[in-house]
Amino acid sequence: MREGASAATARAGTDAPAGPRMDWMDALRGVAVLLVVVLHAAGIPRANGAGIEAWTELNMYLEPFRMPLLMFLSGMLLPRSLSKPVSHYLWGKFAAIVWPLALWLVSFGVLIYHGGPGDLSYWLNGDYLWFLMALVLCYAAALALRPGTTALAAWMLPACAALIGGLMLVVRHAELTDLLLLNRTLYYGAFFFLGAAAVRLVNRWVKAPVAVVMVLAVYAGTMSHLAVDDRALRLGSLYAAPTALAGIAVALWVAPRICRLRMMPDALLDFLTWCGRNSIVIYVAHFPVIILIHRLMRELGASPLAYVTACTVGGLIITLLIAAARPWTPWLYVFPRAAVVSARLSARSAARASETPAPTLPPR
Repeated sequence: MREGASAATARAGTDAPAGPRMDWMDALRGVAVLLVVVLHAAGIPRANGAGIEAWTELNMYLEPFRMPLLMFLSGMLLPRSLSKPVSHYLWGKFAAIVWPLALWLVSFGVLIYHGGPGDLSYWLNGDYLWFLMALVLCYAAALALRPGTTALAAWMLPACAALIGGLMLVVRHAELTDLLLLNRTLYYGAFFFLGAAAVRLVNRWVKAPVAVVMVLAVYAGTMSHLAVDDRALRLGSLYAAPTALAGIAVALWVAPRICRLRMMPDALLDFLTWCGRNSIVIYVAHFPVIILIHRLMRELGASPLAYVTACTVGGLIITLLIAAARPWTPWLYVFPRAAVVSARLSARSAARASETPAPTLPPR
């Protein structure tokens, strides 16, 4: 998910993919965030004894790839973000990530969440908003590492190794709710920094031989099948990471081709791209919608089929309608008048640059 999924923001800079490549990134992000909606639409009824086994199993096949892909795509935008002045960097993250996180965390916690405002675990781990919390921590870590870097790509892979090493120390305690956000940040943060390290390699990877991609696809498919019966192979462990990486590699190879060759109907491709550009809206809005539908279906005593169908179809439709209403509710996803503040920061940076004296050359 981009910094608030702002299309205008995502097109700025030189290090991040631009032009036609942004189309496939948006479409891929759209697919991933829609699958997150489907995951929760299947998981909530199942947790209440009204799930459909086939639908739940299908979601388990996809579980190793969804969130790692979203984190990886977010990381691909990091090099461009770090190229900005620190004030711009901090403001952008506050306006487009911290603001919607705080707003929806408080709103959901007070109005919908059953635990109530007194549930400390909710505020520490973020419930369904943990992804945004993890993103904030990843961006903070990236900024902390920035002063000691000269070549951006040089420290990305070591940072990933450090995160994965930290995961090895923590993963055994994954059942401790106090460490839930830490576990997730360590695991998914590795994909975030890998995405940042890989941004310059994507053009070359797209030209990889078909045979190599097929091998990765077979591996990812086989492991996701085995992971249906083993949670450790699905997410949050060193055993799940290679499966996720193989799936991401296949997606990064396939998605540009689909967009460039228009291998799907234009209307569908445009819809997925639109979802990707509104991924922040879909992400923050879908879970409260599904929770409310779930409570209604439970009160009505709906059959499992009606229950799951209402959560899935109703959740998708209502969430997409909320996303379509974004032009009238921008303050729900970006800090009000954020563009004004950004313009002032840019003006101050330009003024400081104009006041800086040109360096003098030493005499020959």
